[in-house]
Formats: sequence, C-alpha cells, structure tokens
Amino acid sequence: MTLAELANLINAELRGDADAQIIGVNSLDAAQAGQVTLIADAARLPQVKNSSASAFIVPLKLADSDKLAGSNLLIAKDAKLAFARTIQALYAKPYKPLGVSKDLAIGDSTIGVDCSIHPRVTIGSRSIIGNRVTLHPGVVIGDDCGIGDDTVLFANVSVYNQTKIGARCRIHSGTVIGSDGFSFTPDEQGRQVKLLQVGQVIIEDDVEIGANCCVDRAGFGETRIRRGAKFDNLIQIGHNVEIGEDTVVAALAGFSGGTKIGKHCIIAGQIGTNQHITIGDGAIITARTGVTKSVEAGKLMGGMMAAMDYQQWRKAHVLYTRLPEIFDRLKKLEKIVEDKN
Repeated sequence: MTLAELANLINAELRGDADAQIIGVNSLDAAQAGQVTLIADAARLPQVKNSSASAFIVPLKLADSDKLAGSNLLIAKDAKLAFARTIQALYAKPYKPLGVSKDLAIGDSTIGVDCSIHPRVTIGSRSIIGNRVTLHPGVVIGDDCGIGDDTVLFANVSVYNQTKIGARCRIHSGTVIGSDGFSFTPDEQGRQVKLLQVGQVIIEDDVEIGANCCVDRAGFGETRIRRGAKFDNLIQIGHNVEIGEDTVVAALAGFSGGTKIGKHCIIAGQIGTNQHITIGDGAIITARTGVTKSVEAGKLMGGMMAAMDYQQWRKAHVLYTRLPEIFDRLKKLEKIVEDKN
C-alpha cells in the first residue's frame, strides 16, 4: 500500500512522500527500503541516519527532531499502538475456513459453521463449538465445554470438562485449562488426601494465553479470567483465581489459590502471590516480587534484589541474618541514650 493509505488506516499524520510504497515492517536496525519502522524514544534517533527504512512511525514529541529531517514520517499520539496497527494492516490474513478433518473424534457435541478443525482433534460430549473456531492438531476438549466464535486453540491445548471459553480468544500450544487445583490435607496417618475440585474455569472474550500455561479449575465456584486479559508463556493460575479486564501478565508468574487481580494491572515476570490476597485495579507489580499482602489500586510495588558481586552478596547475606541481633542492640543503645538525657 502507499504511505498515504497506511496513514489513513492507522490514523496518523503523514509528513513526506504520500506515494511511497510500503510492503512490510521491521526493527529500526534491520529495516530496508519499502519497510516501516518505529522510533518510540529519543535514544533511537541517532540510528536514523544509517537506516534504509522508507518511513518512521514517531510520537508527536519527536516529529520535529533535526535527525528526522527529510524522512517520511507517520506521526501518532501513541506511536507503539500505531506500529501495532501497521503490522496488522500489512500482515493479518483474512480468515478462510479449512473445514473439519475426517479423523475428528467427537461425542454428541455441536460444531458451528465455517470452522477449521485440524487432524487429531478430540471433542467430548455435550460441548458447543462456535462459528469460525480453529482447533489445531492435538487439541483435546472435554465434556460440557463451550468455545466461543472466532477462538483459536493452537496445537496440543487441553481443555478439561465444563470449561467455558469466550469469543476471539487465542490459547497457545501446550496450555492446559481446567486441571485440578492443588489442594490436599493430611489424614490421621499423615498421608495426603485430595480435596476434589468440583468448580470450573470461565474465560471471557478476547483473552490471549501464551504457551505452556496452566489454569486450574475452582475447588467450588469458578476460576475466572475476565475480558481482554493477556498472558505470556509459562504462567500458573491457581484455583478460584480471578484476573481482571485488560490486565497483562508476563512469563513465569504464579497466582496462588483465591487471588483476585483487578483490571488494567501490569504484572511483570516471575512474581508470586500469597493465597487469597487482592491486587487492586491499575496496580503495577515489578519483576520477581513476592506479593504476600493485598495491594491497593494504582500502587507500584516491587521487591526484587538485583544481581551483585558474589563476594559482596555473601557479606550482605551475613549481615542480613544478623539483623534481629543488630536491631536489639540498637534498641538497647537508644534506651541508654534516652536514660542519660
């Protein structure tokens, strides 16, 4: 498409050659003629002179930089959003149904129109598969499940009984939805007795879940992921967890049973939560934080210890283990000074 056509599609201001032909996008350091790239911050501006890109998507605050003089620009209020829409405009392919594979194993379930059911898919009984659903090879869907319109389940996704998945969801390979929550109690001899998990998982519309994630069914009631939430790979969502609308979660996060996460939260990688805590709307949790108590809405929370020289870490660790002793000594010294005064 021409640069003018692209500017209209992504709602950006065009500055430069409206007839320039655009065939793709790329990173700033790899972009070639015919490609568009993104410059989101001033730190990348010095790279412009060595770039072969045909156009640059930039935020308004950078549009008048001398380093961009003479370049074709697409100026947007939110440059990253404009870049995302550019990728969709140039690469998204219209859906074409592939039909239903002859080797589908299915009980008395129903399949909507224009679906793409690949080989080696299994669907149980009394499940309802919506319209234009795509099920890649190896997908297993249990009994009494629901899959909404235009949802895509990639290879080897497992959906346990009674799970409900909304419309336009994308669930990537290896993810398991509806497996048992982790709940045991010892008997009189100390042997672990399983608490049967009799709830379900409900995933609302427009949710994306990365590869090799686990979403446990509720002990009672439901584990619920609300509309528009997005998850990276390798995430554990425990029983009776609730994740709010448009919350994003990075890889290796783990949510203990009963955790409630609000809407529009940002949860960074490798965080873990205590059971039955609440994280309020709009909160941000930085990487590797252990969230042991509830977090108020809008709070920025973190607790990561950054990497340091090993010998320094050893000395610091020794001091850390002595903190209770040092604290007691400090209190005694304060008392002595207070008595003298």
